[in-house]
Amino acid sequence: MPTTDVPKLPGYQISGFSGGKPHGRTQTLKYVNGYAIADLPKAAAMEAMVPPEMPEGSAEPHADDDAKSTEGGIPMSKLPAWVAFDRKVCRFYAYFKEGVDESYQENYRIRKCIIYYYLEDDSIHVAEPKQENSGIPQGVFIKRHIIPKDGNPKDFFNIMDLKIGEDVSFYGRVFHIVDSDPFTRAFLAEKGVEVPQALPYPTEPIEKYRDSLRKVKSGGPPKPRDDDLTRYVEAKLGRASNILLQDKLKQFIENDGKVLRFFCVWDDRNKLYGDRRPYVLHYFLSDDTVEILEVNEPNSGCDPFPLMLKRSKLPKGELQFDMSLGKRSDDYYNIEDLGIGKVINVYGRPFLLHDCDEFTKKWYTTKGGKEEVDFAPLDISEEPENVPETSLPEYNGFGSLEDTQQNCISLIPKPPKKDFHKLMYNEKKVLRFVAKFYEGEGQHLSYSDIDRIFILSYFLSDDTIAIFEPPARNSGIIGGKFLERSSVKKPGTVEPYMENDVYVGSLLNVHNRIFELVEADEYTLQYMEENKHIFLFSDISKILEALTDSIRGKDKDIRSAFIDIDKNGTGYISLEELEAALKASGISHNKQELVTLMRKFDIDRTQKVSVQEFFETIGLDFSQQ
Repeated sequence: MPTTDVPKLPGYQISGFSGGKPHGRTQTLKYVNGYAIADLPKAAAMEAMVPPEMPEGSAEPHADDDAKSTEGGIPMSKLPAWVAFDRKVCRFYAYFKEGVDESYQENYRIRKCIIYYYLEDDSIHVAEPKQENSGIPQGVFIKRHIIPKDGNPKDFFNIMDLKIGEDVSFYGRVFHIVDSDPFTRAFLAEKGVEVPQALPYPTEPIEKYRDSLRKVKSGGPPKPRDDDLTRYVEAKLGRASNILLQDKLKQFIENDGKVLRFFCVWDDRNKLYGDRRPYVLHYFLSDDTVEILEVNEPNSGCDPFPLMLKRSKLPKGELQFDMSLGKRSDDYYNIEDLGIGKVINVYGRPFLLHDCDEFTKKWYTTKGGKEEVDFAPLDISEEPENVPETSLPEYNGFGSLEDTQQNCISLIPKPPKKDFHKLMYNEKKVLRFVAKFYEGEGQHLSYSDIDRIFILSYFLSDDTIAIFEPPARNSGIIGGKFLERSSVKKPGTVEPYMENDVYVGSLLNVHNRIFELVEADEYTLQYMEENKHIFLFSDISKILEALTDSIRGKDKDIRSAFIDIDKNGTGYISLEELEAALKASGISHNKQELVTLMRKFDIDRTQKVSVQEFFETIGLDFSQQ
């Protein structure tokens, strides 16, 4: 079918079927030396990839110029300008003259500017540094962009157009370049461009006019603020007194923020209800005012009023007024009136200056004309009075001892403070013992009390004791709680039972009932052995050392006692037999020590001790009979 007969509608035409030039878009992205760049056509690639060339006689500002490899006509070693010169800016200092028509004092002024040249894209921006109180809008003068040259919009300014000592015109404004920064000088010198020396800024006409005014006024009469005679004459002629006062602006500007600090004391004990109180005096150099602060001491009994004297001029005596000149300055305290050892009168109160800070010493030695010896601090300390110690009354038995002490220590009773450190580390740590009533001298037990068994719990967190009686069948006694958890005091004292007072064999007097601790659980015994610095009867090393010292010269007695105890000849004895053998040998012992020895030698927990091992440990020869 001929193509002319086919209607020109979508789907009826075959574009490029005859084999013409392909119309697809080629790849435009590629990597050169690790940088992602656009792969433009060959004609535009050279122009886009390579920065503009320097003029003749100067080197090109490109990186890696010595590489020769190419790919598609593009040098591979030359980076794009936006990569090679990223964040590199040349800075030139310049000025331009601006005409002034509204002032007779000057016909032009010099406006200083900074020209920034960005090497990455040849853009330029001009800024004018701001000056205080200039009255001129300053800041960015020309925003950053590529500036065309005058008369040729296709030709743009480059770095070679900016030279020191020459003029450059941006949009009709002529800038005269006088200097550049060190980076710009180093960059141009590296490229082989000679950079001239810096030029000075021209003087402004307004400066000459100001200098002429200074020369004229230097020989004139003094100002009334600075001269007493002139001020007196002006006041006689009817000049206002507030205009004639001395000028304090210079003093304020030079000494603003500078404060002299003296430490002083006011002793008023010679009067009724008087006291000796410390104070801090501040002397402000900016306006010769004084401020006095009170030092709040703990437990002084005084209300905390920190401000003794508000910042103001401190008069030496009675105030004297002059209707024409105002208050006289010599009526007030000044710098010369202050010093270590001097007494100043603060509205009838004598204050003794006894010390000062380091800044005050340095200021007086450098500007006040005094030596450092003049500022040695005075010793104002006094011997402390003998305050009698508060004695607590005897405990009357009502309530707890801690509550009674709180009533005596403070007027308003407060709850007793707990030892939180002990409470934290000993929480849930309880020593449990099997106890029974003790029958001894002066203690006679009934038939029902002889066989009663108790569980005594000692709480390490707060040193309290609780006693529980397990129910026994057909005993006729109802078991249960025997003693509520509380602090138990030792008989005849106010000291409670502590943890080193409870061990196997000890006697505890609990409200006139004596308990004997006959046994302890495994946790209690392990805790006592781990804390042997508290429980001395559980220290196996000290027990063996004491036992070795006590058997010297009693070898035969000990052997005969152990032979008599071991009637079966098995070589093993129980705890009761060990206690009986040591007692027969005349060696004093404690039941807790016997329990510790038993746990030392009874490794397999058979409640038996090897006689041979025991003799070898204490240094006796078991083979001798």
